[in-house]
Amino acid sequence: MNEKIMIDGHAHACGEYLTAKAIEQKLSAANVDTVLLTPGQYGSKTTYRLKNLAQRNPLGDVVSRNNRITSRMISLIGAIKQIPKGNEYVYQLKCALPNRVKQCYWVTRENWENVQQDYERMRFDAVKFHQCWEKFDFEDVFFTKTVEWASEKEIPVFVHIRDLAQVDRLIVFIRKHPKAIMVIGHLYGVELFMREEKQYFENTYFDLSNFYFVSQERAMLAYKQFGAGHLLMGSDTPYGKQSLEQTIQQISQMQISLAEREQILGLNLARLLKL
Repeated sequence: MNEKIMIDGHAHACGEYLTAKAIEQKLSAANVDTVLLTPGQYGSKTTYRLKNLAQRNPLGDVVSRNNRITSRMISLIGAIKQIPKGNEYVYQLKCALPNRVKQCYWVTRENWENVQQDYERMRFDAVKFHQCWEKFDFEDVFFTKTVEWASEKEIPVFVHIRDLAQVDRLIVFIRKHPKAIMVIGHLYGVELFMREEKQYFENTYFDLSNFYFVSQERAMLAYKQFGAGHLLMGSDTPYGKQSLEQTIQQISQMQISLAEREQILGLNLARLLKL
């Protein structure tokens, strides 16, 4: 393993990551080795301008309101229907750039029964669920069965949680499934995880994407509770101008050791993805 590998652990195949050429240019300019890519708004070239909500409220919850807005918008345009096609597109990018793109396969109600079959062909590196794009509970069969399968394969499961009530439900699920490798998107609801005993979260990791949603102060909360070994860098590209560069800079300025910053910037995810 490269001792100083840097990985964008949360990004979408649109905006600045829409094409293989754009991906190479973006990663090289930021000195990033690899991106873990998942579908986004299919075919979109847009990079979105965001207000820096984290700067306005460094220790507060700035994700819940954004989740509600996202849920309404996605429901109106029916974007979830494009996810199976998006998975195929990410696979094509991975084939074109095998050393730079790793695939995070987005699981929906429509495609979950094809996960094992698609894995045999795609050999994706992680799976993802998004409660704002598709409303579901963590007790639902398509979620539990897929996570159990992923646990057997030691494949990480990225989860974008809809609201704080669902955070509590996911904590219950994690306690029942200790072997599941769970990645919590946007450090959402970290305070609720901090109320529990740390022993339950040995296989739980927290995505720090991105600069616009996760402040350095909030990242330090998670660091003090769970340690650098449980934090992952991500940009959530294309959501936020220069989100990759800004997030790298923010993590690089954390008052922790160089070795710990390197863990967060890439080594932790490299281990989870078996790079």
